[in-house]
Amino acid sequence: MDRTNPGSVTDLRTVIGPGELEVFDRFYVCYAVLRDIWLATCRPIFGIDGCFLKTTAKGQLLAAVGRDANNQIYPLAWAVVHKENTETWVWFLQKLKTDLKLGNGDGFTLVSDRQKGLLIAVDEELPNVEHRMCARHIYGNLRKFYPNKPQMKKLFWSVVESHNEADYKASMKELEEYDKDVYEAFMARNPETCCRAFFTTTCCCEDALNNNSESYNKTLEKARAMPLVEMLETMRRLAMKRINLRKNKLTKHKGKFSLKVSKMIESETRHRKYCKSLPGPTGEFEVSENSMQYAVDMRARTCSCRRWDLTGIPCRHALRVVLDQKKTYKTDNLVSHWYLTSKWQQQYSDSIKPVKGIKFWKPSGESTIQAPPREKSKGRKKKAQQRIKGVNESPTKGKKVTQHARIMHCSRCGFPEHNCTKCPNVGVACKPRPPKKQKTTRPQEEIALDVCEGPTQTQPSHT
Repeated sequence: MDRTNPGSVTDLRTVIGPGELEVFDRFYVCYAVLRDIWLATCRPIFGIDGCFLKTTAKGQLLAAVGRDANNQIYPLAWAVVHKENTETWVWFLQKLKTDLKLGNGDGFTLVSDRQKGLLIAVDEELPNVEHRMCARHIYGNLRKFYPNKPQMKKLFWSVVESHNEADYKASMKELEEYDKDVYEAFMARNPETCCRAFFTTTCCCEDALNNNSESYNKTLEKARAMPLVEMLETMRRLAMKRINLRKNKLTKHKGKFSLKVSKMIESETRHRKYCKSLPGPTGEFEVSENSMQYAVDMRARTCSCRRWDLTGIPCRHALRVVLDQKKTYKTDNLVSHWYLTSKWQQQYSDSIKPVKGIKFWKPSGESTIQAPPREKSKGRKKKAQQRIKGVNESPTKGKKVTQHARIMHCSRCGFPEHNCTKCPNVGVACKPRPPKKQKTTRPQEEIALDVCEGPTQTQPSHT
């Protein structure tokens, strides 16, 4: 790889196993072209996550994923380890610190889940990084302990999507009034780490989810079932394919900014008609929406709602000012440079260089590394299956909803925790069940008659 992709970083660690044999322990790779492009053109935000390998040798794959100008996946580096614990996460973050020039984390944003080993590693290696916790994982844990709370989902995401502290406090108050236990459980998980009201504006990203990392792991599902070398080679080719697809897509894009900008501006434009602007000092405006006033500074590109500050894309209040002051302001001049189409093109202007097949690889002259020990399995080899969702997660589309935590109700009296056959309420009339709908079938004689006669003639024939 050093000959075809100079500057790329690899780290292969081994341990001495039984019989004094050198056994594989862990592996890390970061391609120079991906690293350099991310440092030069991408926003300073990345997500990290781990997923299980599906081979007989077991193990886990750790991956770091950035975001391009269209807020899509941009792979950075990955590693293969035996276990996802504090030691392996510290080692992985140390490698990322060096390659991505993270330092102590100042000016960078990291998105991840709440894995204990990862939390310890981040505090140790990147003490000054903005560490956002994935809100979906926090909600999943809350739903696991409090399954029968129909309003909890709406109130939880209302807190997460609060862009300023005023909205945050109002949403938290509603959650506390709804259920004190849920409120305290949420507070114990530090909601400030997953709420937009407390995010910094450096990375121009409002994401409170680690969906990019989860989606990237999903694309590697087939590769994770392959042997180690074949898996790594497949991941490299998938990265090359992704870059090529994005590059071809960009040739058809003619706008000044990426597609994310146009979608978000279109969404915010629908709401600006409910706003009214009032001019103040030079470049400052007071915009009212639903009897609430917001301060907009067009020169500093800020709004007290904080949507513009977080995303770098004008909010509905700024768009109202643009509409009222057409001669002074233009929308294109108010969008952050991170979303420029020219930057988007730079991100996919280069790719990983092709690598020769394994038969062309020259021996290094070092000792042969043995495969890690495998667990002995009995019976036939099980077919690789997709991850089974927990009872606290939403069901997959097309799948039946789980019966977990479902409360039975009597069809006779309507009270919970018993059915009509064991109803203790004597004297209540039993409600008859509605009859099942029966499918109407046509007689075979009619079907045969239609086949013989053919289609009916709707117009008279002309002779």
